[in-house]
Amino acid sequence: MHIQELSLRTRHVADQKAFYCTTLGLSLLAETVDSFTVQAGTTRLRFQETTQDALYHVACTIPRNTFYEVKSWVQKRVPLLHKNSEDEIFFANLNARSFYFCDAVGNILEYIVHYGLNQETEGADGAVCMLHVSEIGLPVEDVPAFADLLHKQFAIEPYGGSISEDFAFLGDIFGQLVVVKFGRPWLPTETVQAAVAPVHLTISGQREQQVQLLPYPYTITVSAS
Repeated sequence: MHIQELSLRTRHVADQKAFYCTTLGLSLLAETVDSFTVQAGTTRLRFQETTQDALYHVACTIPRNTFYEVKSWVQKRVPLLHKNSEDEIFFANLNARSFYFCDAVGNILEYIVHYGLNQETEGADGAVCMLHVSEIGLPVEDVPAFADLLHKQFAIEPYGGSISEDFAFLGDIFGQLVVVKFGRPWLPTETVQAAVAPVHLTISGQREQQVQLLPYPYTITVSAS
């Protein structure tokens, strides 16, 4: 599942623009008085101003040979988040390794390497290294029912494990939807709870369609391009 575009909301457009463009060094593609779009690898990442609180979990994949180089680059700019005193996590079921940090408004960001992906690069900083946005969190009331809806509508399958009552990791090595139950803490924290906020996601597929996943403010557009 390739995430072509991800549109999120924020109450603080200027702060977020400064973080993604200056701190992370992503290229600014477009901006208006109440929004901006940056290039996150092959993904267009957009933030639209809102008057409501919005908090997200977003992961970006980086080349498998750059984990420690990019981690060092990022931690010179922002503090890394820890779990059990560790600032990285290895996921054996995914053959992947991650580190986490917050953006300007507290969204939980994750940089991850999937060792099964063969993209590699030589000596690049964190912005240049980013391959694509690979995860977006979608909190719901009934995780198995929502996972079943995604399977029926988009043929999205579990990846790296089975579906539980409070967690489903759906997609493939290129992109995943992290479906969690309301209130479940986002890794690596034990206090930042998952809450619903608007998400508009454009993914690649064989059949063009657009579906709003009611009753949630989640819209998935499938592009055949």
